[in-house]
Amino acid sequence: MDVLGYLKSRQNELERVDHPFSGRSLAFRYLYSYGVGVLALGSMKAMTELTDRYEYFLGCISLPGEQKERIIDDLNNHFEFRLTECIKILKTKEVQYCFFADLWKLSNLAVWSLEYCEKIMENYIQIFHMSETEIVFLREFNDAAVKRDVAAARERYHSFKEAGFEIPYRILRYFMPEFYDEDSYEDITVKAGRTLCFDKPTRVAGNIYVERGGSLLLDGADLTMDGSIRIDGGRIQVLNTKIFIEGCETDYFLDIEDAAVVRVENASVDCNGKCGFLRQKKGRLLIEEGEFTRSAGCRMIDFSGRFIRVLRSSFSEGGAGFIAVSGLSQVLVENCDFIHAEAEYGGAFYSDSIDNVIIRESAFRFCRAKYLGGAVYFKYRKLGQVIKDCLCGNCEPEENAMFNVYEDDFELKIR
Repeated sequence: MDVLGYLKSRQNELERVDHPFSGRSLAFRYLYSYGVGVLALGSMKAMTELTDRYEYFLGCISLPGEQKERIIDDLNNHFEFRLTECIKILKTKEVQYCFFADLWKLSNLAVWSLEYCEKIMENYIQIFHMSETEIVFLREFNDAAVKRDVAAARERYHSFKEAGFEIPYRILRYFMPEFYDEDSYEDITVKAGRTLCFDKPTRVAGNIYVERGGSLLLDGADLTMDGSIRIDGGRIQVLNTKIFIEGCETDYFLDIEDAAVVRVENASVDCNGKCGFLRQKKGRLLIEEGEFTRSAGCRMIDFSGRFIRVLRSSFSEGGAGFIAVSGLSQVLVENCDFIHAEAEYGGAFYSDSIDNVIIRESAFRFCRAKYLGGAVYFKYRKLGQVIKDCLCGNCEPEENAMFNVYEDDFELKIR
C-alpha cells in the first residue's frame, strides 16, 4: 500500500472547499456536474487544460469518481437528452448563479480553449435569459475574485442588491473564499406574512420580535446580538449558523411562546455567560448536530412543549444546568455530550415531565448537583424514564448521579 500517497489524497480532501450543493441528491449533482462538464470536457483543448480543475470540482460537489466516465459517455452519445435534463434542474436563480460561478472558475484557467469556453458561456446565458445586470455583476465579481480584491467585490455586490437582485452569501463565499460582508440592524419586528432571513455575518444591537404569522430563518448566518429574540406564534429555524450573544437583558436569548416546530440543526451557540439559550412553551423542538456553550442564570434549554428531540449535540459550561423539561413533554436525547454543568437538582438534565423521557448513548462529565442528581434528576419515580448505554464521569453527588430511575430502565457506566 502506498501510505504516503493515501495520506496525500486525504489531505487533498480536507483542503477542498465544500460546494454549496454537495448535500443535494446524487441525481441533481450528476446533472449539475454534467452541465459544467459541457464546458470542461466538450472539446479536446478544454479537456487538456481543464480536466484537473474539473476533477477538483467533482470532489467539492461530492460526485463519485466513476460518474466522470458516465458524463463523458453522455456527452458523446446522449448530449441533447442529458443537457435538456440539466437545464430543467437549473431552474432557480440561486442554482444558476452558482452554476455560472463554477463555469467562470474553470474558464479562468483556459488559454487554448478560451474561445470555446466563451461560446459555451454565451449559450448558457441565452438559455437562462440572464439580464444584462446579472451578466455584468457575475463578470465583474469574477474579475474581483481573480484579483482577490474584496473591496471591489463588495462594491459590486451592494450595487447588485441596490438594483433589486439577491444572491445567497454562501454562493459569493464559494465564488470568492476571501469575500466578507456584514449587515447591521437595530430593533426588528417581523410582521405576519413576512420572512426575515439571515444568511451572512450579521450584527443586531437590539431585539427581534416575530409576530404570529411571521418567520425568522437563520441559514448559514454568523449572528452577533446584543439583545434577544421573541417568537409569539411565528416560525423560526436555525440552520448551519453560529450565534454569539454579546449581551442579553432577558433570562433566555430565544423565547418561544408558541410555535409548531422549531428546528436547530448544525448550529453553534455561545451564550457568553449572559443567559440561557432557549425557552419553548408549546410545539416541538428538534435539535441536531448542535454545539451549545457558556449559559448562565438559567438552563441552556427550558422546554415545556409537546416533544423535544436532541441528537448528536454537545453542551458545555452550563452555569445553571443544560436541559429542563416539564409538563407533558416527551423527550428523546441521543448521542449527546454534557460537560461541566452545575445546578441544585440535575446538574445536566432535569425532568418533571409526566410523559416518557429517553436518554441513551450519551456522556455526562464533571456535572454537579447541590442536592440530588449530579447528572440527571427525575422529579418522579415512574416507568418510561429510560437511561441506556450512557457514561458518567466525575459527576457529583456520585451516589445519586442519576436520580429516580428504575433499575430495569437503567444502564450506566461510571468512569
